[in-house]
Amino acid sequence: MPRCCPLCGQVLPAAMDEQVLHAKLDKMKSTAVQAATKAARRELEDEFKSRLTTATVNAQKQAEIRFSGDLRNMKKKLETAEQSTAKRVEDARRAATVEAGRLVKGQVDDLNKKLREAEAKRNAEVAKAKREAAEDAREKEQLKHTLEMSRLQSKVDNLNRQLEKKSGEQFGEEGELDLYAELVKAFPRDEIKRIGRGVKGADILHTVMDGNREAGCIVYESKNVSAWQNTFITQAKKYHAQYETPYVMIISRVFPKKQRGMCVVEDVPVVEPRLATTLAAVMREGILEIAKHRLTKVGADEKARELYAYVVGNEFQTRFRDMADAVEGLQSIQKAERTWHENQWSKQSRLHAQIESRHREVNAKLQLIAKAGGSGRKPIAVAVGQW
Repeated sequence: MPRCCPLCGQVLPAAMDEQVLHAKLDKMKSTAVQAATKAARRELEDEFKSRLTTATVNAQKQAEIRFSGDLRNMKKKLETAEQSTAKRVEDARRAATVEAGRLVKGQVDDLNKKLREAEAKRNAEVAKAKREAAEDAREKEQLKHTLEMSRLQSKVDNLNRQLEKKSGEQFGEEGELDLYAELVKAFPRDEIKRIGRGVKGADILHTVMDGNREAGCIVYESKNVSAWQNTFITQAKKYHAQYETPYVMIISRVFPKKQRGMCVVEDVPVVEPRLATTLAAVMREGILEIAKHRLTKVGADEKARELYAYVVGNEFQTRFRDMADAVEGLQSIQKAERTWHENQWSKQSRLHAQIESRHREVNAKLQLIAKAGGSGRKPIAVAVGQW
């Protein structure tokens, strides 16, 4: 029986013996093994490459995922670190600001303190300088006052020496004449007469007239002296009985101690010369009011005493002083107004004089021009009001 190939089953040639066959088979097996090995190796290599590629891709993906996560974590940590750093920086800045503010405030306080001390020192120096200046001014003023007082005293002494040359009678007569003139001017319808020198009695007798009928009288005792004497009151009180009237007053430039303007001493009114006509007007009005009622002599005397009691009472004195102050204030206002008007009139007069002077100069120049021109025209007159 022919031999067949154990591999493919074909009949082997006769010349091929067992040994050659096995040699070829071994060779074929070796080649097949090598081919299979190569194929398996290629397959394994391909599978390895595929798996490697897949693993690489997966690894890359995982790496990317991990990197993204790490990157996010790092960003978060960075943001957290930045926020923490910013907070620390802000805290540090605030702390530095507070510390700087504290230091600046301390410096400002120190500076303000130094400024206050400097200001206080300067004010003290200024106050000291003012006090010294005021003291110097006071000393100068005192010296000036002393010199002025010395000058005035010298003038007063001269006047006193001149007054001493006049008799007391002449001096008193001047005040009496002034009072008489004021009364005549204030009450032209009444009978006012002076009691002559050498006649026992008051200085002036004022008879109040109600038409043609005597309504009453007021007695004036004028004392133009340099010192008050209580005997003036004793003397005045005698006139009540002498002239049968309660209306007696003393006109004096000097008064009892701590009195001025008007006062009542033992029911006798004492007034300054400037208030004499004012008080007389009040008494006169009361006398005329009583006379209107046509009372009996007893009734009239009673009303006269009541009127006089009111005049010498505290209520009337208070109101009279208010009246006197108002009159004096009004006179001051009128005097100031009169002075103002006089000043204005003086200014206007000067301006009118200036206008008139310039008018004369212009008119003279026009006349000169007219004469030089030979035209024979009259000079142009310029009215003051138009100029």
